[in-house]
Amino acid sequence: MIAALPASVLLAAGESTIGPTLAVIVGAGMAAQWIAWRTQIPSIIALLLAGLLLGPVTGIIDPDQLLGGQLFPLVSLSVALILFEGGLDLPPRELRNTGIVVRRLITIGAVISFIISWYASREIFGISNQAAIVLGAVLVVTGPTVVGPLLRFVRPAGTTGPILRAEGVLIDPIGATAALLAFEIVLLDGANEAILKVAGILALTIIAGAGIGLLAAFVLDEALRRFLIPDQLIVPITFAFVVATFVAANEVQEESGLLTVTVLGIYLARRDTSTVRHVLEFSESLRTLLISALFILLAARIEADALRDVLLPALGFLAVLVLIARPLTVLVSTVRTSLTWRERMFLMMMAPRGIVAAAVSAIFAIRMEAENVTDADKIVPIVFLVIIGTIVVYGFFSGPAARLLGLAEAQVAGVLIAGAHATSQGIALQLKEHGIKSLLIDTDPYNVTRSISNGLAARRLNVLAEDATHNLDLRGIGRLMAFTSNDEVNALATARFARVFGRREVFQLSPGKRRSGETGVPSEYLGRQIGIDGVTYSTIDERARQGWKARSAQAGPRMNTAVDGDLFIPLIRVIDEQMAFLCRNDALPVEGIVIGMAAPSFQRELDNAAVEDSTPE
Repeated sequence: MIAALPASVLLAAGESTIGPTLAVIVGAGMAAQWIAWRTQIPSIIALLLAGLLLGPVTGIIDPDQLLGGQLFPLVSLSVALILFEGGLDLPPRELRNTGIVVRRLITIGAVISFIISWYASREIFGISNQAAIVLGAVLVVTGPTVVGPLLRFVRPAGTTGPILRAEGVLIDPIGATAALLAFEIVLLDGANEAILKVAGILALTIIAGAGIGLLAAFVLDEALRRFLIPDQLIVPITFAFVVATFVAANEVQEESGLLTVTVLGIYLARRDTSTVRHVLEFSESLRTLLISALFILLAARIEADALRDVLLPALGFLAVLVLIARPLTVLVSTVRTSLTWRERMFLMMMAPRGIVAAAVSAIFAIRMEAENVTDADKIVPIVFLVIIGTIVVYGFFSGPAARLLGLAEAQVAGVLIAGAHATSQGIALQLKEHGIKSLLIDTDPYNVTRSISNGLAARRLNVLAEDATHNLDLRGIGRLMAFTSNDEVNALATARFARVFGRREVFQLSPGKRRSGETGVPSEYLGRQIGIDGVTYSTIDERARQGWKARSAQAGPRMNTAVDGDLFIPLIRVIDEQMAFLCRNDALPVEGIVIGMAAPSFQRELDNAAVEDSTPE
């Protein structure tokens, strides 16, 4: 009997449905994120599907009934936190390197996008001019909530990633302001009155948004620099600043809060301190949680009947946005720049709309309906179809497009090796023989030069450099091997690149035996340790002096005997050009090729076996 009841009835059975429903939202969001990771599909698509399943399809979640009038204030505040994190994750050097293109995209490009969206929506949907103006302004935004996850999925090389990240963060407050201006314009009759109104809103938005953001950023920065805030309060006080400045700016001029928090994040990003990185690490986790919950909530609000009314025209409108508006915007914004045609093509293929468009459209649609603006009720379903359409199009095709253009690789089986000494070079050469890409980095120019002369990809770079993760071409690279002589550097490198590759794919040498106990690196800071019994740099160095070299051996009895006789140290297993590091307590491989360090006697045995195998019977 209970099993026959709808899920929505079961959730409503208690005194309050907020707790169980929030649990469903968070659980579904994390499940969608995990499924996307396992299946290698963009997480945004999985989240949209989860929201549609829980909302229009099953009716388990009704966001408006759950949160009522508090839904959009909570959405706006969540977007503010996401934009703050986006600004905090924009290094100043990255902004300088991409400045001219980004400035054009968020100014000239935004105007072009608005004009095309306005005209196309009016002609295709047949809606009123007032509704089309507001809709065109709303669709100017892209946003870090969708661009960020797609970039992490595609991982394009060159400057396209930084350009799209910066555009996504900076265009959101501009789009929200544009929507406010459009709303005010459609309600005014006289041209002079409209011009004065628009000028006043723009001036107040800049003064309130940028002014409050800069003032709050300066105060917080000074407090952090002078150590006036204890470590345990840095993160909560920082987020209190974000919330307070967002609300304060909106009180002065509505929709200016997004500009405030963006300015606050970008200003703090100038501070090259561990404090900012600590805030960023926390906010990244918060961002993932907020994006998951927001996409499910907003997708669950979609009404199937409203979508059906505009579905067919929306396909044509989507084609205009994807095939005309975005390419034209990029073409104009990249004139006389150093971008290659491949990079320009990829920029044309990435302009998904996200949470900001959904939230802003819903807010202004409600206000326009209250003012009896014709066709205001069609704005939200059109925006949601654009969101779904752009996420599906760009989500499924941006990855193949990047690979076709040579800006990304289908496989990310390669390895970044920190430390380009002779043993690292030997391992990289063995990986190269088996079709696996590697990139060596080292601060020693001799090691880098020797690596390049051996035909290996190498860069002179400190693995702990602030911009190391942005300056490296990581196409085809999916893991890190910290192979330096310094245990602390190895541990810090794995911590740094865990943000890029994930903790599962960062490896390092075991700390030296002399650096254990109170003088050793704490275990919580270590990456996964290479070697079935653990291998230290001193072991590598000592064996190298004795003539040991990196070699490949077929898994089987010969290799097992060599391992038992302390003649071979297995480090990596390769099967069908797919590699896996052998870590502590792993079993010896029973198939495939094993790369490791071989003693001179075992090297001769491998050479003799190779000769015998090549000799015809």
